[in-house]
Amino acid sequence: MKLMWLYCTCQYLLFMAIIACSVRLCLRVRRAQAVAHSQGGARPCKHWSVSCCLRFTLGLVGALGGVVELPLTVVLNQRSPTCMYTCIPLVCIPLLIRHFTMYLVMLLSLDAHLQHLLAHRYSAVVTRRRALCVVLLCWMASTLSSFAQFIGSDVLHTWRSTGPDKWSGGATTGLGQGGGNWTTSLPTTPPYQKYYQDLKVIGKYLPYGGFLSKFYAGDKHNFTYAQIHGSHWGVCSADSLLSPHFLVYLYGITVFMLPLICLLSIYLNLLCLKPRENADPSKNAVSQVRYLALSIFLLVTLCAPIHVIHSLALYSPETVVPPAVHGAAVYVFQVYSIVPQVLFTPAKKQANTPMEAFSLPAAPHHHPPLAAVDTARGKAVHMGLCGAVQTAQWASAKNTLKAKVCPDV
Repeated sequence: MKLMWLYCTCQYLLFMAIIACSVRLCLRVRRAQAVAHSQGGARPCKHWSVSCCLRFTLGLVGALGGVVELPLTVVLNQRSPTCMYTCIPLVCIPLLIRHFTMYLVMLLSLDAHLQHLLAHRYSAVVTRRRALCVVLLCWMASTLSSFAQFIGSDVLHTWRSTGPDKWSGGATTGLGQGGGNWTTSLPTTPPYQKYYQDLKVIGKYLPYGGFLSKFYAGDKHNFTYAQIHGSHWGVCSADSLLSPHFLVYLYGITVFMLPLICLLSIYLNLLCLKPRENADPSKNAVSQVRYLALSIFLLVTLCAPIHVIHSLALYSPETVVPPAVHGAAVYVFQVYSIVPQVLFTPAKKQANTPMEAFSLPAAPHHHPPLAAVDTARGKAVHMGLCGAVQTAQWASAKNTLKAKVCPDV
């Protein structure tokens, strides 16, 4: 019990840090746009570039996601008996937030790479309307991938395999492993075998049949409401609801392998790409390579352990993972949620000069030395003073002021 509350407290502090960093990201981007509005005099929406919109969206998703995930994580750590249709959104909403966050990370990295690659053609190719369409497609893909296990399949298949018979009498650990005590939570019912035989799922073989499909018993007179309702109760946690195939083949690929391949491709492309004549590789390309290297290192370090555990559960079911190791891997995996907000937050100096922070790098101009500029300005002032003296009404050829000021004229 003490370990469970300590674990929940650490997660509480982590989600509070995620919310704070996300709000800081939104404020920095918003401050940059306010300064640009005061300097430009146009409407604020005119200054919102694609990079600004993506960063602001990342901040909003992080802040709202942290607020939503905090109570859900605490509830899931309790591993209390819950109705299956209540447990599905509790488990899948954090998956949805993680999917969409990783898509935004890939879009922001790709946007920065396109700024360096396209140079002055970037504004014509990447527009806010196209970026909005891509973000909406990513949101739809995140929703489908988060609930993919319950689309086109029997919802109760996984739930039955981890039902009351399997988890009865277990001990609650609070670290993502172990079962719950069913002696007081589940209704007292006869064996469920006859009910499972008479169970029918509406639209089971249709594309939407498995997604939150309603079910009924063929012989309702022999079962009470408590018996029917108690048949789809179970331990509410990610490992009891989600199958290992989903966690490895879909979740692991979409939130780990796909971002890793995307970031590695951009990183290798920047290393092998020849700089353009009108580009400045000394600052933009080098800083982008460093950020990508740091992103790849943190992604592999923080997210790989939990996916290794999921792979062991799929390919080596007899392997027993200690609850403390599983809990530490889950916590480290959640720590990565703070990384995008920190990496994509503009510096304070850049927030005060937004047009330089979020605009395309301009081609370098060759300016003359400061000494030459001062000499040219001195000559111009000298010639202007000579002209004023010559056009004056009191000027004459014998005037000594003309000879002193303009001896060459």
